[in-house]
Amino acid sequence: MKVSKDKVITLEFKVYDSKTNELLEDTKDVGPFFYIHGEGQFVPKVEETLEGKEKGFSTTIMLSPEEGYGDYDEDLIEKMDKKDFVEFDDIYEGMEFIADMDDGSEQQYVITSIDDDVVTADGNHPFAGKTLRFEVEVAGVREATPEELEHGHVHFHGFDDDCE
Repeated sequence: MKVSKDKVITLEFKVYDSKTNELLEDTKDVGPFFYIHGEGQFVPKVEETLEGKEKGFSTTIMLSPEEGYGDYDEDLIEKMDKKDFVEFDDIYEGMEFIADMDDGSEQQYVITSIDDDVVTADGNHPFAGKTLRFEVEVAGVREATPEELEHGHVHFHGFDDDCE
């Protein structure tokens, strides 16, 4: 089966900062990545490269910041009051959270420092501003179920039974 729109793709990959050769992410450590192809759920250049390929295909893809996760944006660094985090049992550097924005959208942040009552959080993707080298392998291709297409994400047996 070929990689094409509305197929569930299973990927194994390693992502490196191409300038420093630092390994940034390895699916061998966290498990494979699953997405519905053609739905904008993964990096567009990677999806374009994989279009029409089959299980077992592997390649290396270079991504500029513009093709990957964008330029690093200093405006996405926020200083917040620690009291805004009362709903969390614990907050710590490296903690990820999603904030509701004034325009109704959501923004993911990572806490980068806590200084007394001031929490500094970064809304940039960890790979923002980096030129990346993706070493990717297609580990699986299957038809998406009607429910997955309706819900817009991959379901895992036993985990998404209550998904609405």
